[in-house]
Amino acid sequence: MRHIVVRRLITAPLVLVVASVLIFLLVHVAPGDPARAALGPYATAEQLSVWRGERGLDGSLLSRYGAWLGGVVRGNWGHSVMFGTEVRPLVLGRLGNSLLLGLAAFVLATPVAIGVGIWSGMRRGRLVDRAVSIAGLVLASTPAFVIGAILLMGFAVHLRWFPVNSQPPPGIVRGGRLRAMFLPALTVSLGLLGYVSRMARAGTIGVLDSAYYRAAELKGLATARLVRRHVLRNALVPTIAVLSTQLATMLGGLVVVEALFNYPGVGLLIVDAARDHDVTVLEAATLTTAAVSMLVLLVADLVYGGLDPRVRHGRA
Repeated sequence: MRHIVVRRLITAPLVLVVASVLIFLLVHVAPGDPARAALGPYATAEQLSVWRGERGLDGSLLSRYGAWLGGVVRGNWGHSVMFGTEVRPLVLGRLGNSLLLGLAAFVLATPVAIGVGIWSGMRRGRLVDRAVSIAGLVLASTPAFVIGAILLMGFAVHLRWFPVNSQPPPGIVRGGRLRAMFLPALTVSLGLLGYVSRMARAGTIGVLDSAYYRAAELKGLATARLVRRHVLRNALVPTIAVLSTQLATMLGGLVVVEALFNYPGVGLLIVDAARDHDVTVLEAATLTTAAVSMLVLLVADLVYGGLDPRVRHGRA
C-alpha cells in the first residue's frame, strides 16, 4: 500500500502540471475576447490594452502561464470580472456545493445498486435478473440531461413536488435546501445506479462460478453466511473499480445536471465563466475539478487495495 501511495503522490503533481498546460491553452485559444466582454462593445483599443495589462493578459503565452500557475500555487487565483469577487473563495464555495451533490447521489445510489446487483446475480437467468439487467442497461446508457429533463417535467412542472430552480434563495431553511437538491441528486444517482448494479451483478456471478465458493457451499454453510463472507467482499472488488471511475468523472458530468437544474455548483460556474469569457474563473474552476478527481482516484486505489490483497502485494 505504501508503494501505491508513493507512486500516486509522485505522479499526481506531474499530471496536474500537464492538465494545467492543457487547460491554459484551451482557455486562451478559445474564441472571444475577455477584455471586450468585460468593458463592452464601445471600449476603445487603448482601454482594452490597459485592461489586459492590469491583468497580465498582454504578454506571451509562456509568461502568462507562468504568472497564472505561480498565483495558483501561492493562493492568489485572481479576481472575477463576472462576479466582482476573488476567484478562490468563489470556486471553493461552488466546489463544496458540487461535492455535496455528488455525495448525496453516492448515498442514494451505491447501497441500492450493490444490493440490487448482488440480488440479481444470485438469481441469474431468471426473469427478475433479466429485468434488472435491462433496467441497468437503460439507466447506464441514457444521458443525464434526458433523465433530468424527465424528472424535471414530471416532479417539478406537473406534480410540483419539487422546485424547478435548484438554487434556493438566501435564508431558506435546511429542509428547503435538501428539497431543492433532491432532483439533481436523483438524476446523477440513477445513472450511477445503472453502472454499479451491472458491475455488482457481474462480480457476484464471477464469485458464484469460483471453486472456493462451490467448496464453501458443499460444506453446508448457510446462504446468508456465504453471501456475507464470500460473495459480498469479492464482488465488491470490481465494483469499487468502476465506482471510483464514475466518482472521478462525476464532477465533470455534473456540468450538464447543474446547468439543467440551475444548481449553484462548480459545473454551472464553468458554464457561466465560459459564456462570459471570465478567464480567471474558468481556469481555476477547471483545474480544481481535475485536482479533486485525482484525489478521488487516490482514495479509490487505497480502498481497492484494502479489499484485494493481490493489489497490496503487487500481483494485480
